[in-house]
Amino acid sequence: MSVVARVLTHPRSVLLAQVAVGLLFLAAALAKIGDAGAFARQIHYYRLLPFGLENLLAITLPWIELLAALAILLRLRPQAGSVVVAGLMALFVAVVAAAVVRGLDIECGCFGSADAGSVGVVKLLENLGLLALAVIASLRPR
Repeated sequence: MSVVARVLTHPRSVLLAQVAVGLLFLAAALAKIGDAGAFARQIHYYRLLPFGLENLLAITLPWIELLAALAILLRLRPQAGSVVVAGLMALFVAVVAAAVVRGLDIECGCFGSADAGSVGVVKLLENLGLLALAVIASLRPR
């Protein structure tokens, strides 16, 4: 096993990654749950879903994020929660990349109306970093 693989699968590395993505997704979920209408509008600006699905996603996505975060942070199913977070981050990377390619000048909506971060290359790189962290969190510690 390589040195990098040993470091990434070390129990402390995995735990640290899990706590980081768990706290991040907990904050994101709570911010969005409080204002589903604003979150639905932010989803609309990406122009990827029909109107009815935008509302459904705005209502359900934050609860999925919350359940994944709680599974990680309460140590109920941390690896499963981390896999969900990694899957969501992969989706977010694809959505932000699509917005960047289409030249959309919109807010990301990552933390609901509490986040005024713009979609762009910087946000795409942040999401790729968070995807890598979520993948580390989903690894089985050695």
